[in-house]
Amino acid sequence: MADVEGARTRSRQPSLAAKVRRLCAREGLLAGSGRVLVMLSGGQDSVTLLELLAGRELGGMRPAYLHVLHVNHHLRGEESDADEALVRAHCERLGLDLTVAHLQVEKAGGNVQERAREARRAEAVVTAMRTACNRIALGHTADDQVETLLYRIGRYGGLAALRSMPAVDLPWIRPLLDVRREETSTFCRARGLAYAIDRGNAYPGYARTGIREQVLPAWEAALPGAVQGALRTAEVAAEAECVLQEVLTATGIDCAVAVLDVPVVTALPPALRRLVLRAWLEGREGFVVTRAAVLAVEEVLHGQGSAGRDLGGGWRAIREYDLVRVEPRRWGGGSCDAGPAGQGAATVPAPVALSVPGEVEWGSAVVRAEPVAHFFAPDPRREAYVDARVVPGELLVRAPQPGDRFRPLGAPGARKLQDLFTDVRIPAAQRCSVPLVVSGDEIVWVCGVAVAEHGRIAPDTTGMVRLSLRARGAGRA
Repeated sequence: MADVEGARTRSRQPSLAAKVRRLCAREGLLAGSGRVLVMLSGGQDSVTLLELLAGRELGGMRPAYLHVLHVNHHLRGEESDADEALVRAHCERLGLDLTVAHLQVEKAGGNVQERAREARRAEAVVTAMRTACNRIALGHTADDQVETLLYRIGRYGGLAALRSMPAVDLPWIRPLLDVRREETSTFCRARGLAYAIDRGNAYPGYARTGIREQVLPAWEAALPGAVQGALRTAEVAAEAECVLQEVLTATGIDCAVAVLDVPVVTALPPALRRLVLRAWLEGREGFVVTRAAVLAVEEVLHGQGSAGRDLGGGWRAIREYDLVRVEPRRWGGGSCDAGPAGQGAATVPAPVALSVPGEVEWGSAVVRAEPVAHFFAPDPRREAYVDARVVPGELLVRAPQPGDRFRPLGAPGARKLQDLFTDVRIPAAQRCSVPLVVSGDEIVWVCGVAVAEHGRIAPDTTGMVRLSLRARGAGRA
């Protein structure tokens, strides 16, 4: 009976095409869009999107002209070329114009997936302009939406994390946002549509892989319909944020300025004041906004005279009279310049052994090392991920020394550490207060500045260590 009832329930569900038509009509995704550029990776989602836009199931919403863009990053060798061949076959079958862009992405350093995504977006805008397309269609599904939501909640928090991706953010449109990934797979199989499988998406070190393969299935099993509930939350949060932006604008406070006027901000009601502070902090490049940081700045506002407060992640809020600002801070025991006459140089913290796992204090900093199973896009001001093979034993946290050499991630070779400090504009007087994490004779991480090339997470990496930095007295990073 249960199987029969399940079949009846599924038969009452709208088809994939019906869901897409409903979303397009409700949000005006294709309104006035005579020409649409489709981003086609060759995966099941983008193949489904192309088939719908090129077919007759969208009725009067079907675009008059489609142009397809495929970007080959050549990150997976022959597999990338096979994806391109598959895309070409689909476009030839449907009689569609195709642009293939070959954009190689440097694998060393930082988040390769993010850099590839930015390169694709930039190429899409250029291609859309060249082909006179006024919409760019992306194949993001409900699963992508909820994965993004859960990732951003866990990583950043705040209302913007709940909002995630909008269905329409011109020129970008996402017609499949109400469709589950399993539905696109079923759609392709039912129609005999070949699609590519990117094995890189299954790499266990990526946080999104864990969310996709572990969190979402367990969540749905414990609470059926959880993904749909999360999608509704994302939609409502997006609308609420639009209203809050209007409220924020009505305050007349320019959140792009470097300093805030304390009396003006403190005169606001608490909820509105915190909204202003969050928007202002989000405008500080490199600053990761947290609820704790917003509340800490609020405390500084209510202080008397000059005051300061560590915000975590290497940042500090400083109030001077009726103005408040935030700025990055350095981590050691003070300036490296000589003190007053006869007193010599300021004291530099002594080297401290750091075990894995372990945590040590060094000057005003706390440095931590811990094995981890998943790789998150790091905040370079306060953390780094390295291959566990480069930290096999006890580490050392110490100050820079004359003659130190270091090869930053992605650099062609080693260089003088002082040259790196010059490049990132760390004043000479502050360089001895930057902690180094050292394994043997090799610098693994220049804390808050750069990670070493030999610590890079590679395809054959089997274990990772997260190195993190915070101000002493602040919460764990």
